[in-house]
Amino acid sequence: MDNDLPNPPKAVGNYTTMKRVGDLIYTSGHVPISDDVKYIGKIPKDQSTEKGYEAASLCAELTLATLSEFYDLKILTPINVVGFVNCTDDYTEHPNVLNGFTDKLGEYFETKATRSAVGVSSLPMNVSVEVQTIFYINEE
Repeated sequence: MDNDLPNPPKAVGNYTTMKRVGDLIYTSGHVPISDDVKYIGKIPKDQSTEKGYEAASLCAELTLATLSEFYDLKILTPINVVGFVNCTDDYTEHPNVLNGFTDKLGEYFETKATRSAVGVSSLPMNVSVEVQTIFYINEE
């Protein structure tokens, strides 16, 4: 595991945090709660767009921590990122929040993933962001 990453989260329900199918790894939604910090609340009402960016960046670190438990990150390629932003009905800056996730991926990978940024009215535990991903494994 990469020493710069937080402890990987454990599943809090009847699911697994990642699943490999062939050459692809699918991750469950990762939320911005670590041993040290948690981002709770609706953007921009309870958290600013900038705090949402930080929350998404933490989601990326937690996702990478989960992956690095079982795989060397050097053999992985990000394919797809789907991010959910807990936000008010009139909020439109979802991409700016999710840049926190993809900017963090850019520190680890040269290849960019496709991405969707979606606004939702609520998320589990009232977290500000939740992100799920697909990675390709290049074991050749």
